[in-house]
Amino acid sequence: MTGRVPVPVDVAELVVHRLRGLLGDQAEQVQVSTETGAGPDGGPPTLPWLLVAEDGHTWQWPAVQRAVVRLTVWHRSPYSSKALAALALGLLCAPGPPGPIIRAEPIAGPLAGIDPHTAAPLATCAAAVFARTPNT
Repeated sequence: MTGRVPVPVDVAELVVHRLRGLLGDQAEQVQVSTETGAGPDGGPPTLPWLLVAEDGHTWQWPAVQRAVVRLTVWHRSPYSSKALAALALGLLCAPGPPGPIIRAEPIAGPLAGIDPHTAAPLATCAAAVFARTPNT
């Protein structure tokens, strides 16, 4: 085989990188990760915590990937978890600088709830994230 082959990227990691940069100037430091950590009962070790998870993925080979990304926020109250989830969703879906993420479109949320394992307030929302597939 000659030439470079397009290889799919980890869209969740792209979202983590973007949100860390966009949420970095918050008054309260927000941990953004693809893991919940090793907190009590499997929950996050610190609050606030923003989990980025990929729920679905398609690839229009060779150029564009579409991933459904779920953002889950644990915080100190249902209101603060929902507010931070809404902020993260809005920042993710706002037009950004040129880069691997082409665009993001909101799908659902934010919806507030209680984590059944830790009893901590949380909120969740989802977006479709479109990303460029690089040639390796």
